[in-house]
Amino acid sequence: MGKRLLTTVITLPTLFIIVFLLPQYSYLALSLLAVLTATYGAKELKGLYEKAEGTALHLSPWAIGLLPLAQWFEIAFVPNLPLVDLTVVLLALFFFSAELRNGNKDEFSKSLSRIGGESLLILYPGILITFILRITTLPHPSVSLILFFLLVFGNDIFAFIFGMSLGRKNKGIMKVSPNKSLAGFIGGTFSAMVLAVLYCLFVPGIKEDIPILMAVVLGLATSLAANIGDLIESAFKRSAKVKDSGSLIPGRGGLLDSIDSMLASAPIYWLFLTLFYIA
Repeated sequence: MGKRLLTTVITLPTLFIIVFLLPQYSYLALSLLAVLTATYGAKELKGLYEKAEGTALHLSPWAIGLLPLAQWFEIAFVPNLPLVDLTVVLLALFFFSAELRNGNKDEFSKSLSRIGGESLLILYPGILITFILRITTLPHPSVSLILFFLLVFGNDIFAFIFGMSLGRKNKGIMKVSPNKSLAGFIGGTFSAMVLAVLYCLFVPGIKEDIPILMAVVLGLATSLAANIGDLIESAFKRSAKVKDSGSLIPGRGGLLDSIDSMLASAPIYWLFLTLFYIA
């Protein structure tokens, strides 16, 4: 628990500094962090997939880093050109076509498995992480980004605390992650809703646009999506028969073990916040 809290204490201020002190050039610093995160996350997921499926993927993790980079270029220079969509299509066509050569090695017996794995990497973490950068296009981008990170990390921390203190007798609600408890789920979700309300009540910029009811819905939706992301990652690891996606981050395991909630909740958070600003 100490390592887990220490990692959070270090990560949140780092993200705060990047968002508020380095917003220049359409949040270039955050975008470069997203490129590195997508690349390393793809490396971990590639390892999980290859271990689970018994076949090697020929897609380079660096290719996945092109997606958040394309998202930054789209936001900064060509907002009317769907550069991310184009990058997805070109990546898919290139690596799918490469299977015509790579499949010769096993007489195409694993072609569908490899194509499926490459598609998964393009989506997760590739496309999903671009939604974090899309938050920068909304009104009050810095405070909106910090609220997103606060909700995801808050949900995780309080789910862990409530689960440790009150969840010993109500574990096993999800077979894919038997250590998760009902108390942790409820505690994390409720805490995220409270954090959203407090943030939208007192933080200038967002408090003028997001009323309490919308804040409650935003916190609830983000928390639910974050929990789903955590469970999806558990399914990946169970398929590969490993405990963690890696060993990069103390107290958490691999990078994917720390960003799984962000990847799943970023599109939901972006969607709801966009709808609320339109309303």
